[in-house]
Amino acid sequence: MIAVIADDLTGAAELGGIGLRHGLRTEISTTVHPSPGADLLIIAADSRSKEQSAAVEEMTTITRQLSALQPLWIYKKTDSVLRGHVIAELNAHLQALHLSSALLVPANPLLGRTIRDGSYYLNGQPIHYSAFSVDPEFPVLSSVLQDMLHTRQQPVQVLKTNESLPVHGIAVGEVEDTADLQSWARRIPAGTLAAGAAGFFSALLDARLADAPGIRFPADPQVVHGHPTAPPPFPGSPILFISGSTFDSSRAAIRQQFENGGPVSYMPDKPDALWQKEVIRLLHDKQKAIVAIAEGHHESSARELRIAMAIALAAILEAVRPAELIIEGGATAYAILKETGWHTFVPEQELAPGVIRMSVPEAPGLYITVKPGSYRWLDSPIH
Repeated sequence: MIAVIADDLTGAAELGGIGLRHGLRTEISTTVHPSPGADLLIIAADSRSKEQSAAVEEMTTITRQLSALQPLWIYKKTDSVLRGHVIAELNAHLQALHLSSALLVPANPLLGRTIRDGSYYLNGQPIHYSAFSVDPEFPVLSSVLQDMLHTRQQPVQVLKTNESLPVHGIAVGEVEDTADLQSWARRIPAGTLAAGAAGFFSALLDARLADAPGIRFPADPQVVHGHPTAPPPFPGSPILFISGSTFDSSRAAIRQQFENGGPVSYMPDKPDALWQKEVIRLLHDKQKAIVAIAEGHHESSARELRIAMAIALAAILEAVRPAELIIEGGATAYAILKETGWHTFVPEQELAPGVIRMSVPEAPGLYITVKPGSYRWLDSPIH
């Protein structure tokens, strides 16, 4: 078994899609309790939404539990633009695993995310000129890697692919193209914790499965998980679309739907029974409801709004069960699913890179699709 620890749910789902591509029997869970025979177990944590001390405690516990299962190897999934408590969590993993070194490769050139000469770029522009600069919890205010990692006082090593990896500490690998990802995947030694974004994980799977021809995985993970037939076409009906994203493209699409009289319901700061009934009415009458947080000033913090949304939507899902639940934003998705009590998710379809449709053993007939707010739909279900 290969194990992954992800710091949010959308990151976990993204790697679940990569597992599907590689023919792995894949399970995503919010607890360390794998199904027998899982080739790829991905633990979705919520550490990015916590204070640093709580995040370190959560990651230490998960790492020890996973280590006891003796996986072939463990990968740490971080945010590709380094939001969260990246270095503190990596140090916690190293201590729990009794390892001395980690290689962090967060860039993903397929999404225009590259690192060169110690700075991070998005589509060729310094990352702090992008929408990531207005992230409500971890704004990216500098493209300098040491600033993004908050390591100015104790800098981490930033390496090019032709430089030697250290035997102690955390190093960051620069990446300008997929060849660089493949190079790091081939070079990382045993005993070094691999960490980073989806691109590096995919490159590692390619390299390590090629080097271990004795390992055989089934061609159809759905059969192993008890799904002898393909899932129904996407999207099913009724459909509940929930956006916790702060990205302009998502907000603009929802605003356009609202202005055109579409089935949009903006959640108030303190959602009540009347608002819940409005969402349920949309699901019954329109077979679709789009829930979002209105733009502009809010008295509540992002975390408070997320918790309020999770509690209200869990009550809605108790009253009416849609065929399709689509959630933008990892922290939002985690909060909602935690409130419902669902813990296990089986990736079924990769609708687009990072956009994964999953079945829920605890809620038969329901399909959940999660998407990072910064990723794009190929064909948006908002419309």
